[in-house]
Amino acid sequence: MGNYFLRKGTGKEATLFTRIRKRVPYIDKNVNTRIVISRDVWERANRDAASLEKFYRTKDGQILYQKMCAIDQVLDELLSQGKFDDEHIDKAVESVVFAEIRERQRQEEEEQQAIQHEEEENRRKDVRAFLQNFIAGIKEGTIKHNGNTYGANTCKVWTSFQRVLERFYKKHPFTWEDIDKGLVDKFLYMLEKEEYMPKTINKYLVCFRTMVGYAHRARLHNNLLADKCFTKIRVRECDKVKEIYLTADELQALYEMPLTGLEAEVRDVFLIGCYTCQRFSDYSVLRPDNFTTTSRGTKIVRLIQQKTNTPVVVPILNDNLLRIAERYDFEIPTVSDVILNRYIKMILKRLSESVPSLAETEVTKLTMKEREKEARGEAEFMRNEYGDVIKCRYDLVTSHTARRSGITNLYLTGLFDTVQMMSISGHKDQRTFFDYIKLSSDEIADRIMDKLRQSEQASNETLF
Repeated sequence: MGNYFLRKGTGKEATLFTRIRKRVPYIDKNVNTRIVISRDVWERANRDAASLEKFYRTKDGQILYQKMCAIDQVLDELLSQGKFDDEHIDKAVESVVFAEIRERQRQEEEEQQAIQHEEEENRRKDVRAFLQNFIAGIKEGTIKHNGNTYGANTCKVWTSFQRVLERFYKKHPFTWEDIDKGLVDKFLYMLEKEEYMPKTINKYLVCFRTMVGYAHRARLHNNLLADKCFTKIRVRECDKVKEIYLTADELQALYEMPLTGLEAEVRDVFLIGCYTCQRFSDYSVLRPDNFTTTSRGTKIVRLIQQKTNTPVVVPILNDNLLRIAERYDFEIPTVSDVILNRYIKMILKRLSESVPSLAETEVTKLTMKEREKEARGEAEFMRNEYGDVIKCRYDLVTSHTARRSGITNLYLTGLFDTVQMMSISGHKDQRTFFDYIKLSSDEIADRIMDKLRQSEQASNETLF
């Protein structure tokens, strides 16, 4: 054991030194061990050999003794290597004295890294946190779809999906790797039990599948089977809220209806949608530069659809559209979809007094909000003798009825082929396009019979 001592002083604690002596090469040096000890403890322990032996048997004494032995060992190694300069001595002593502290720091760092790793893994597995960040991103525009900012209606759908998923998660907590057909079936069962309409269920299934795809591309999971578990359910007409269109005669009556103020603005914006076959997000924001002409002088409405970023050129087929635009110097009034949906029903209800077809009833389905209101006794809906909900046609009109009306009336002219009509509406898929043509079975039967009669008449005229 080396010669360990405390330097003279008055403090209660002091640093322990050891003296190293060697003849060849000559060395006589005091080494600061960095070990701090109570003067009283050290002095009592060093009164005599028995006191020192007794101290070394205590817990603190054993720790001190082990450190001093370890310091002796590293100093002997330095002497044998001829590395007895201050730098090597300091490093060697610190490696002994602070070994416990550094080991504790190392353990704490490892524990912290393990906690961070666990938190990161939990974050990667947290479906709800991903969805929350995703929705925040699409709303603020930092997350885009094919380079395009998500529209307000799309953001609403995702927000509704988030609420649905939260309810499902409380009953069936899951991670990305847990997503399989069984989990999706449970999700589907919950939606059906809550009486969501098939069309809405399909929207949420699409959101779910899209979310899984985004997370996979973000390398948050490697569940390659998840994407194959989502299959849309079949949607029958009887399973949807009735989707109607307004006939050309009804639209003309609406155009000629005497209105002022906000009601006139609502009517005009709605009719612009009917005459352009566009979505509300497009027909409600038209400005003077949207109204132009082709090189041959054809009057058109030129725009880029917000939802799909599709360039569309709409020939002005009805002079009513120009007259409406001219009323406002082509600065179309700003009307929200909420206001339009509320006022257009009231306007058409009044118009039904002179246009009875608007008051005809249609079998339909109640939305979830309507069912909840009915259950609370806040609303009452008409029903036929079979218990089906029926509504007047004017009550079924919304901002999107304008697009359906425009496309259906365009089709009814019989003047344009599918490619031409899809060029106006901006559709790229025929199946989706034809879903906008809202002819009833009776109307189709009548058109078939009209064509048959026209054919027979033409044949008869040929004979004579």
